[in-house]
Amino acid sequence: MHSVRAIAAKVAMAMLAVGSVIASGCAHQQSAADVQRALTHASTGVVAVATSHDGEGSVTLCSGTVVAPNLVLTARHCVSNAITTMPSCDADGRSHNGAHLGDDADPSHIAIYVGDHVQIDRDVPQAHATKTLHPVGHVLCDADVAYVVLDKPLTGVAILPLKMHATVETGEEIVPVGFGGGTENIIGERRSRPRSTILAVGPTADDATGAVLGPREFEVDTATCRGDSGGPAIDIRTGEVVGVVSRGGSCVARGNHVYTRVDAYTRLSSLAFTAAEREARANFALLQQPK
Repeated sequence: MHSVRAIAAKVAMAMLAVGSVIASGCAHQQSAADVQRALTHASTGVVAVATSHDGEGSVTLCSGTVVAPNLVLTARHCVSNAITTMPSCDADGRSHNGAHLGDDADPSHIAIYVGDHVQIDRDVPQAHATKTLHPVGHVLCDADVAYVVLDKPLTGVAILPLKMHATVETGEEIVPVGFGGGTENIIGERRSRPRSTILAVGPTADDATGAVLGPREFEVDTATCRGDSGGPAIDIRTGEVVGVVSRGGSCVARGNHVYTRVDAYTRLSSLAFTAAEREARANFALLQQPK
């Protein structure tokens, strides 16, 4: 059996080729159709993450990125129970309004949906979580990232590579994708925007937009609607995922759309891939048992 990490690496190389198409498309207008096809394919690796919260009867719909057949990258606030929906942070990554999160949601109450449009009241999830991994603590500032290990591999989706070797820089362009429905904010509809510019990289405070960024965060000019939380920022030059939607302004506001950098959490990523590989091996062993 091929390992989760090996499969993800193989598919990631293919996605880097997609990134080269995106980059060449930027330079050559005649490649616009190729660019759109590449982006459309990459967006299939963005899935809906629906979390049911114990005792509340409510479901949080977020976005996530498939980074291995049974591993999804998303935001921490999508898989933990919220104490406040309005985190206040400073440029050191500290909270100004106490804890933001309570206990983690029960992994079995986290469902993954695949497709361009998701209706969780009638659609059948393709997988459920068995485990979540995230930074320690109960504060979202500078740490709003999580991995979800699944009970089965996802099919019919792209597996997107993570940019772990370098951070983002101001002025670079990314493609945001999520289930916020774009500027119409049609929750449950997956949309990608053509491109978004990185306005600032933390630690900093952006006086023009009001965004306050910790050392592991960056701000883009457009992207985050309700439902986009946890969705990826895809580097337009390489096709790699560079960040996860954490918090932001309205769908139409320019700026104050904050992402958590994936390269700032290399150890967490390593632990997540290891956990996903163990889950895959355990499931494979069960399938080999005589009936």
